[in-house]
Amino acid sequence: MIETLRRFLAGQQEPFHSDSKKPRGAVAVLFREQADDLWLLMIKRRENPQDPWSGQMAFPGGHSDPEDRTLLDTATREAFEEIGIDIGNQSFLGCLHNVQPKNAPMVIAPFLFLISGEFHPKTSREAVEVLWVPMSFLFNPKNVTSFRVPVGRREISMGCYLYLNHLIWGMSFRIIQEIISIVTRVP
Repeated sequence: MIETLRRFLAGQQEPFHSDSKKPRGAVAVLFREQADDLWLLMIKRRENPQDPWSGQMAFPGGHSDPEDRTLLDTATREAFEEIGIDIGNQSFLGCLHNVQPKNAPMVIAPFLFLISGEFHPKTSREAVEVLWVPMSFLFNPKNVTSFRVPVGRREISMGCYLYLNHLIWGMSFRIIQEIISIVTRVP
């Protein structure tokens, strides 16, 4: 699976261009190989009224700051701040398509990495929990479900996973679905 991602993303080593005037951000999508599976690192964001993803499962990441020269710098800084990893020392796989969250006016660039060696992620003021999710769970279509989310005066159905009582949905769900799409369509 990781080699399929590596081959597919070899041609996408930079974030996709965006003509949007919305602010930019980046997330670090981190994998590790262990026990005959590929595992995906997710965080549970701390409750914060200023955070549109408050309390949700997410990938380490956030808004680009003026000191970030590139979106890769943003992903690198955020991964270090939120879980204590220097992704500059890890194997960079490539970038996925930009994601535009439905609850915040911004454009997010996902950067994928394979973690090698010992790594003990830590929690932070932004990440209250770190969770490794097996890709074998995410690949099983029986594990995809949905729930209803209030949007204005109506409710809409959103795809999601429920893993160990953690709801994975929204932008994170869409990023995972793109990863699955890549792996299942590439020979």
